[in-house]
Amino acid sequence: EELTTLRKQIKARKQAGADESQVQELYFRSVEIEDCIRERLSVELRKYHKALQQALDLMGWLDVVIAKAMQARDWGLTRPAITQDTASFRGLFNPELRISLEAAGKRFQPVNIRLTTGPTVITGANMSGKTVLLHSVELAQYMLQFGFYIAAERAEMALVDEVHCSIGDGQDQLSGLSSFAAEMMRMDELAKSVRAGRRVLALIDEPARTTNPVEGRAIVNGVLEFLADYEVPSLVTTHYNGIAAPYRKQKVKGFSETNAEERITLKNINDFIDYSLEEVTTDEVPHEAIRIARILGIDPEILRRIERNEELKNNQ
Repeated sequence: EELTTLRKQIKARKQAGADESQVQELYFRSVEIEDCIRERLSVELRKYHKALQQALDLMGWLDVVIAKAMQARDWGLTRPAITQDTASFRGLFNPELRISLEAAGKRFQPVNIRLTTGPTVITGANMSGKTVLLHSVELAQYMLQFGFYIAAERAEMALVDEVHCSIGDGQDQLSGLSSFAAEMMRMDELAKSVRAGRRVLALIDEPARTTNPVEGRAIVNGVLEFLADYEVPSLVTTHYNGIAAPYRKQKVKGFSETNAEERITLKNINDFIDYSLEEVTTDEVPHEAIRIARILGIDPEILRRIERNEELKNNQ
């Protein structure tokens, strides 16, 4: 009651334009009373601190559970079944990209994919979603490991000790490493973890793409042989052919012009790509780079020179 009276007096004096010293005197008194009240309350509540702490912990846990449930409902996530080694996804999608596309009036095409013990190689044209696929699998694995539902219609997944990703440029400007050197260091870290007996999921996007094709092909073969020998569940994308290492191969179906009454442009080119995967046994890789350049309408003179060199190569 005394504190209530003081607060009313402080308000009244401020409204009446009283001197600051008169207001401060009442304010300091109110602070002293507040401190006394807090001290008394602390003493009385201390006997209940275990129950109060438990209640706070449970409220925090409940907040997280409700948030995760709302996320699963709003994003259409699913609870994966846990397996020992392999993984399979039906309707795998990337939530961030799907939301972005839907905001632009477009549709994200989910993908079905299965990982076995050992490497699975993904080939496909540029712009065919290979890197997005790796990021989507990476995100799904981390969501599982942290107890979230994952972005797929249905899934079976194995828990791992480490996720090793080599996706993107990876150039380390601070340490002076080139893209290739940074990539090789990531391969070294992967090998050390595997030989140490850790359960690893490896996701590698176009290894050795920044070096010459002869050595690049040898590097890809070496990496795939290592992953196969140690039975590391892994996804590896590449544009190289001539891969002799044991692996399972899938191909992004790529361009489909069945609905090509509409002219393909830079803005709608993704509408003509089928991002689904199909099992393949041949060593051939897609040859659609020049076709994409033509669709994108690059400089005619450059395009003519490219096509002439392609014809000369095919006639050799």
